[in-house]
Amino acid sequence: MATYTEFTKYKNITEKLLIHLGILTRRETIIRLNNLPDYDITKFEREIISNYFFHNSWDFSNDFQSIIEVEFLEDNIFHYDDLILLSKEYKIVYGNEEDNDIEFLKDVYKIDQDSFSQFGSGTDVGEFILHKVRLNSIDNINKQINYEGSFQGDSSDIDPLDWGIYSLIEITGISLRINTLPFYKSLLAESYILFKEGKFKLAYFFTYSALESFVNYEIGNNDPKRVNEKLSELFKAKFTDLAKHQIYSSVMNIYEPYTTDRNTIAHGHGHINITAEQVNNSLLFVLTLISSFEFNSTTFEELDKHLNLKEKK
Repeated sequence: MATYTEFTKYKNITEKLLIHLGILTRRETIIRLNNLPDYDITKFEREIISNYFFHNSWDFSNDFQSIIEVEFLEDNIFHYDDLILLSKEYKIVYGNEEDNDIEFLKDVYKIDQDSFSQFGSGTDVGEFILHKVRLNSIDNINKQINYEGSFQGDSSDIDPLDWGIYSLIEITGISLRINTLPFYKSLLAESYILFKEGKFKLAYFFTYSALESFVNYEIGNNDPKRVNEKLSELFKAKFTDLAKHQIYSSVMNIYEPYTTDRNTIAHGHGHINITAEQVNNSLLFVLTLISSFEFNSTTFEELDKHLNLKEKK
């Protein structure tokens, strides 16, 4: 029988639980790149072949609440003729209205993930050569990812009319539907974002707040009892015999030190240093309890069977 220690060593276990609870989402999407150069860095040479550097952004406000990680997987050029060929191949109507190309390419990609690689024109066409595009930063305030790259070309390759440069990217982030979920899931999302930003003390505090919010939400009131007492009542009401509940028994063994640290932070009684490992442990502690309750699992084997937690990324 798997132990809690073994369970915590599953690959990407924290992220997997966040995904299964609907807090975190990881998916691939396609964006159109803006290769307008930064003329403060590279001089405009008109018809002369030159190297240009660009750093621009993609607005994700219609796709994600917040973004945590972005990986640029592949870049490709699509001409108008490439899109027409795709339309015929996959029998999806393509209209050349502004921004329709993105939705069209994403629709095709849902059907065949190889289409992005197979039907584009690459990144080296004629005298135009696109160099590797990379993430510069993520701006969750203004809802945009900032990317940068460079290319070899002339003025005709800047903001072209009959072709575009596209990137296939993988995004890990918080979905827009987070605000429709119970509030404790928003708190866990915020905790994970703070954790990734290196704000460990705040992230640690938010995980405890999420646990308390979860208990109050499931019980249906703000009973002034201690959180661990309410947790016991909540789990007993659902699982009856907590002595046979492996997950609850294992996880609650580390509850008291966690509560002590939380209270020190909340009340400002003395200095306390919170590490990344402590935050991850606290997140996993809370996520495991909530997952056990939500997915009706008393053992780690049961939870793994429900969620396939040993699977690869």
